[in-house]
Amino acid sequence: MDLISDLPDDITRECLIRVTHEQFAAVAAVCKRWNAEIELPEFLVFRKITGHSQGVIVMVQAQFDPTHKFCLFKRPVVLVCRITRWEPDAGRWSELPPIPGLAGGLLMFCQVAGVGANLVVIGGSDQLTWQASDLVYVYNFLSATWRHGKDMPGCHRSFFACASDSDRMVYVVGGHDDEKNALRSAMAYDVVKNEWFTLPEMERERDECKAVFHSGELHNIGGYSTEMQGRFERSAETFMCRHGGGPR
Repeated sequence: MDLISDLPDDITRECLIRVTHEQFAAVAAVCKRWNAEIELPEFLVFRKITGHSQGVIVMVQAQFDPTHKFCLFKRPVVLVCRITRWEPDAGRWSELPPIPGLAGGLLMFCQVAGVGANLVVIGGSDQLTWQASDLVYVYNFLSATWRHGKDMPGCHRSFFACASDSDRMVYVVGGHDDEKNALRSAMAYDVVKNEWFTLPEMERERDECKAVFHSGELHNIGGYSTEMQGRFERSAETFMCRHGGGPR
């Protein structure tokens, strides 16, 4: 079946790659064939090669909660964290839809990573109880919808490092558990398969470390051990990833 009746698919694809990302959800709703077409990894690659991809910067911004009246002495200022999007080419700011079940905003200290056409939000702590969360949410820019990903396995961890290979994998390393014990453990989340994989442990405990993914390598930088508590180290460890970002 043709993408458009009586029109060569190559010409239809030339039209589809020119659609702005705000219109992806509408295009996907036209028919199953169009939806399948724009979800192909090759579709985004073709957009980039032909110069039709759009640069988008996503960030977490804290805002005053409009439902709370400011009172200097009786109650603290309540901040709500939202995900905002900046489109440099259009010069436009916008806000992503709230995560279902988190109408009050993102959890404190959650980690956010861009993966392909998705944005992944992992963990965080409740603003009132400080209870660490293992929840995972995935926002798809093609469908403009959120879905609940598979929960982060293992102990509840806070202040962990997070990095993405920009393709399909998100890496979580270090942090501390509910007893404030620094962790050496690491894991990877496959956004496409919605599965978690355990990675080899780091040589050192690393609470509040930073992670950077570059050229197939995951670099875990800094952090501190349980005994050091806040005294950051200047060392780093590197994990060699398989081609495509999977664990090795």
